[in-house]
Amino acid sequence: MSKRTKKIGIVILMIAILTLMGHLYWLSSLNGNEVFPQDTFLSSVSNKTALVIVAHDDDAIGCAGTISELTKKGWKVHFLTFYGRWRAEDNPIRKKEVEQVARIQQLASTNLIDFSLQKSDTVKEPWMPIPYARFREYMYVDSLKNIIAATIEKYNPSVLFTLDNVIGGYGHPEHVCVSQSALDVCEENKMSSDFSVEKIYQAVFPRTLNENVLKNNPSFIATKKVYQADGSPMPPLKLIFTVVQKRRSW
Repeated sequence: MSKRTKKIGIVILMIAILTLMGHLYWLSSLNGNEVFPQDTFLSSVSNKTALVIVAHDDDAIGCAGTISELTKKGWKVHFLTFYGRWRAEDNPIRKKEVEQVARIQQLASTNLIDFSLQKSDTVKEPWMPIPYARFREYMYVDSLKNIIAATIEKYNPSVLFTLDNVIGGYGHPEHVCVSQSALDVCEENKMSSDFSVEKIYQAVFPRTLNENVLKNNPSFIATKKVYQADGSPMPPLKLIFTVVQKRRSW
């Protein structure tokens, strides 16, 4: 190997190292700086059964780490998500991918429901926020709540995992609708002696991540105006139904 070749190799290596360091620095700059208290409920509850309820399969990334930890500790974790007309051509592939994830995470079951959350297939941008008061106009709210209620009755979880019911992560109305519907089902059944759910955990972005990661996202920008929210609700969000957020009137 010639000296010139060695020099070129060293230069390329140095550029790669500097590029990697710069990328790591950029990633660290996006990180949130909030500190939150340690959760104790999950380690103390006797009914170690959980249900993940999300509008779309990829929304479960917000609780993926917690789910993996729980299944390793012997929890039974069930999964409920929906597949509609939008991106329907991708649904068979996505379902296979979910089943692969289920095996890796040792999920007890996957409930992959073919159900269009939004009524119209002519909405050009279904991820853009819709005013809460118009959800029933655009969404199959009652049917969605029936599916959620039946799934809770089937598995009797003590805990639900979902996204937040204020902006649904970044403003997607289907995220908000599914999360709010889960809250409504629990609120409506909380006085029943055989209703199993004790808490809902909502996956949210801390406020610094909202601004650092989502500030240029068109949906998030519109969300601040439509939902009149500065960002995700602040953690910790472990909602007990005697002090649950006020139910919305659809």
